[in-house]
Amino acid sequence: MNRVKFPISAVCCLTLIVLLFLSIGAVSAQSMDTDDDMMMDDTAMDDDMMMDDMAMDDDMMMQAPRICEHLPSHIAVYGDAMSVNCRDVGAAGIGVQSIVDAGVISAVDIWSSMAVDVEFCSSVAGSITVLDAASSPRMAMMPAMYSRNNLSCVHLSGAGTVVLAPAMMMDDMAMDDDMMMDDMAMDDDMMMDDMAMDDDMMMDDDMAMDDDMMMDDDMAMGDDMMMDDDMAMDDDMMMDDDMAMGDDMVMDDDMAMDDDMMMPAPRICEHLPGHIAVFGDAMSVNCRDVGPAGIGVQSVIDAGVISAIDIWSSMAVDVEVCSSIAGSITVLDAASSPRMAMMPAMYSRDNLSCVHLSGAGTVVLAPAMMMDDMAMDDDMMMDDGMAMDDDMMMDDSG
Repeated sequence: MNRVKFPISAVCCLTLIVLLFLSIGAVSAQSMDTDDDMMMDDTAMDDDMMMDDMAMDDDMMMQAPRICEHLPSHIAVYGDAMSVNCRDVGAAGIGVQSIVDAGVISAVDIWSSMAVDVEFCSSVAGSITVLDAASSPRMAMMPAMYSRNNLSCVHLSGAGTVVLAPAMMMDDMAMDDDMMMDDMAMDDDMMMDDMAMDDDMMMDDDMAMDDDMMMDDDMAMGDDMMMDDDMAMDDDMMMDDDMAMGDDMVMDDDMAMDDDMMMPAPRICEHLPGHIAVFGDAMSVNCRDVGPAGIGVQSVIDAGVISAIDIWSSMAVDVEVCSSIAGSITVLDAASSPRMAMMPAMYSRDNLSCVHLSGAGTVVLAPAMMMDDMAMDDDMMMDDGMAMDDDMMMDDSG
């Protein structure tokens, strides 16, 4: 049998062809890997750019326009410029002595005729405290702080005074709140002791009255037994007349006493200065002597202050506030911000000058000349506010 012999040259050619195909396949695979890597890099770059654009859009949507640019330069307020008002009041406009004592960098009143929804930011490091305009006494609240564009910010959802102070203020405020709670607990204990003492006195009076009536009845019975029939008859007639007259007098006295008791409610808050008398419901109303430091309205302080009393309640406030010292009585409504002074109608009762208070607030007793001064200050404040609003509207229009 003859074997088929391949020439060496043919074998070499086949080997070269195989190697060529192998090299072409390797180059193609490497090219495909390179294309895949480039495609993945392009996709990742597109995703990063899209995320950056979304982050930028989110920042633009969250940040409202900056308003109240007349405030100090380290303060930035963002919100609705058409409804929100701002005013730099300084330490004199705070009205809470513990916050003033802790140090004040700035204090800004923020309010609106509509709902308040603003962002308050500061470029100065420190703590931010909010005094809610709807509370009395004006208790300090520490809202959650966050950082935006290297600013320390808080969100404000209601009218109030925003106070920027050194960071150490937080510990001091906590201590002051504890002391205030202790004082209120002590006041409640004293009030309960006073009520218990009043109950004991009323029981003693009732028992003494019952004893007197029993003695009178026994004596009358003894007199009847000692008299003869004619004298007894005359005495009975006279007794009937006297009793009828006595009943009329007792009825008149009782009605007069009831009228007096119905007109003034029980006197409460007897720990206040002696020239102040408050009448109302002792179970729900709280009173506190705050003095000039608790007023927070400089024009009222400048006019002179005899006394200043915070009155508030967890329920509705319905009290009568009277003074034995002649002067004017001004009420700072706790529900308004800024705390504008109001002159309620005054009337006289038992040689006292009185006003009726139907909501929480600060009642300020001052010399009588305060009324004219306050009217002048209110006119100036209205002129300044209207001028400022006009300027802001012109700037906005421009």
